[in-house]
Amino acid sequence: MVTLPPELERWLALSWDAVVVHFHEIALKGGNRRPFTRALQFNLQRVLAPLSAGVQDCFDRLLVVPVSGAPTTAWLKETLSAAAQVFGVAYAAPVRILPRDMDALIAAAVETYRTVADAGATFAVQVRRVDKNFPLTSQQVERIIGEHIVAATRAPVDLKAPAVALRFRIYTDCAYLVGPKVPGVGGLPVGVTGRVLTLLSGGIDSAVAAWLIMRRGCVTDFLHFHAFPSADEVRTSKIVALVERLVKPQGVRARLLLVPYHAFQVALLMAKVPAALELVLFRRFMVKVACRIAQTRWYHALVTGDNLGQVASQTLENLRALDDAASVPVFRPLLTYDKAEIIALAQRIGTYDLSLLPYKDCCSLIARHPETRPKLDAVRGAEARLPVDALVERTLSELVVWQIG
Repeated sequence: MVTLPPELERWLALSWDAVVVHFHEIALKGGNRRPFTRALQFNLQRVLAPLSAGVQDCFDRLLVVPVSGAPTTAWLKETLSAAAQVFGVAYAAPVRILPRDMDALIAAAVETYRTVADAGATFAVQVRRVDKNFPLTSQQVERIIGEHIVAATRAPVDLKAPAVALRFRIYTDCAYLVGPKVPGVGGLPVGVTGRVLTLLSGGIDSAVAAWLIMRRGCVTDFLHFHAFPSADEVRTSKIVALVERLVKPQGVRARLLLVPYHAFQVALLMAKVPAALELVLFRRFMVKVACRIAQTRWYHALVTGDNLGQVASQTLENLRALDDAASVPVFRPLLTYDKAEIIALAQRIGTYDLSLLPYKDCCSLIARHPETRPKLDAVRGAEARLPVDALVERTLSELVVWQIG
């Protein structure tokens, strides 16, 4: 979720032409940035389509403009908030597009200061001359504009911590007056680094793990094991709401793959394996099912919400037992996070309250006191009592796939 800066309200009393979107990590790609900016432009266009906005690629930035008419205050707020949530965005800000003319820059600066500043508020002019052929240096432009503001308003200058920062960027064809920046989520746009499959439980951690892997540019679909007689009962649950909350701000779609838990549960009861190993055996089964899906549907890796040492099933020995069952890489974005950090992220991205809603999680139906230091040979021996291959086939035969987004 994005909180707009409090000073923005006063700035929006001015007339603005567009919203500029800047990226940071993408800029480090040098000559390879084009696929990244295209993906960001595509994702932004889908997110902002309900606002009747067009997204223009200006090489080192993206410019968001209304399809028709001038931007309204409501349009600017909604656009800034939505754009800042898209992965790849460093910040978004309202801009006025001005001619490359000192008189125009001076007039805009004086008008802006008079509109947004309290009486006697300090100011600074900050200029970046992107076009190095502009006849004045950045420092010269700053000094000239600053002198005119002082002459017109008698405002004091504070270059280190001004109450009002007047930011200009000078390009080859125009200049921008840039309003308050709304910080973005950063990262890379979804779609530039490959496809993964996230095991989504419905708890706090797996949703945050999915958000983090998407922030690294991965397209993720979601695999959920349910304990209902029919997958249709999941449709009104928090699982669908969690997936929607994760993918909608990115302008992408995702598949929600649903498989039943009951076949494994029945087999577990009949096999009479040690109760302390039931949970690790179920989690290995989940991984085996997920790997089969990954191999047939071309996912490069699995993603889980595992965290090292957070609960009894997440010791190094238990995590090793899971990796032993995997035939594709298993990514754990939350491995080194503590619970407070995970909760803070969940609250920030808007999944926390959803994750707390009541739900029948399959893992909660297994033994409450799992083995924390299982021997891999013992785990494999217990698993040999189960018809794992047949259970995987049976489970996949009941696979249901929904499109979300």
